[in-house]
Amino acid sequence: MSDVFDPSPLPEDYDSTNFDIYTIANNTNAISSTSIYKLQFNSTVDIILQNANSMIRNVSETHPWHLHGHHFWVLGYREGKFNLLRDVEKYNLVDPIMKNTVALYPYGWVALRFQADNLGVWLFHCHIEAHFFLRMLVVFESNVEKVGDIPNINYGCGKNQSHGPAIVFINL
Repeated sequence: MSDVFDPSPLPEDYDSTNFDIYTIANNTNAISSTSIYKLQFNSTVDIILQNANSMIRNVSETHPWHLHGHHFWVLGYREGKFNLLRDVEKYNLVDPIMKNTVALYPYGWVALRFQADNLGVWLFHCHIEAHFFLRMLVVFESNVEKVGDIPNINYGCGKNQSHGPAIVFINL
């Protein structure tokens, strides 16, 4: 397989001043690569999910986002456009709820925080199946080199165990 992973860094931010959540989405900048974020082990990761118009005028859907391998705290959520200066001050840092799936409501945002304390490669994606195929997902990688070999017991059972792992290639 070639041209599957684009090693160039992913954008860390967006033009929050000019970004309009009510504008019809333009996908001219779409790329066909895998979005992999390499995380430092035990680092604290903050995620802001911003919902906007879909590719249809006046349509914004609810997206159930799910994180594999970790639980996260929901620090805040609101309707409208996320504002880094105003909204961060309203985060619940006292007793935030802990989950592994959260709803991102139409034209809203949600702020999440998790500790990257689980070695491996973990998918973070919208749980609507069609959106998975539209690449509404990212992958978090943390200290993969420390994972080691997978025990044979995990490869299957009975006769399948002697054949080694079943490898499935998914071209996203």
